[in-house]
Amino acid sequence: MVMTATRLIDVRQLQDPNCCGSILDAFDALAPGESLVVVAPHEPRELLRRLQADKKGLFDWSPLEAGPSCFRTEISRRAAQRGAQRGVTEALAWDHDRLDALEQAAFEFFARGEAGSAQARWREFTLGLKRHIRFEEEILFPAFEGKVGISPANGPTAVMRDEHREIEQTIDAIGRAFSGDGAALPLRADLHRLLGQHNLKEERVLYPGTDQCLDAEERDALVARIQAS
Repeated sequence: MVMTATRLIDVRQLQDPNCCGSILDAFDALAPGESLVVVAPHEPRELLRRLQADKKGLFDWSPLEAGPSCFRTEISRRAAQRGAQRGVTEALAWDHDRLDALEQAAFEFFARGEAGSAQARWREFTLGLKRHIRFEEEILFPAFEGKVGISPANGPTAVMRDEHREIEQTIDAIGRAFSGDGAALPLRADLHRLLGQHNLKEERVLYPGTDQCLDAEERDALVARIQAS
């Protein structure tokens, strides 16, 4: 995943009753790989609806902050044609790469002694990874289980859920370490071990397996549900 320029649009400062239109115009000006961050006082559900209707296949949607009074969302321009159908493997592996970049940035700030910036990036990483875990468990896993006929209590998804709990505990511990309560680097090694094994299984087995179980329209609809989660 290669990202370049990022533009910021603060809806709270716009005197525009049709701010969705202004944001869509700004999105159209992006080149593939560029992104814009939208800041709003509420969850931008209407903006997502408009993007899914008017810019289908062209964007990725990544919440960076989720309230209660400020919502920041990164909208990334994909190198795709309007109307392109999405697949589980490409969409979720892209999010893995995005999260890896946030984790790397947080630790780079931490190494330079920039505690505030490290904590800010870590909050974005934590929000993104916990959202990723949630949409897998609430949307992706049930779709896979239903298609292949396995119980949530057995098989690969049961193992994935157990690993998710370990990952969540580790990222929470690192967040506390960034605030001065513990050593972050040994915990980071644990996180890399957990995520490395976990993401590899997802990208090589679970995601492709789900794509194979679904037809093109089902895959595309599943990614749209994940975006809206």
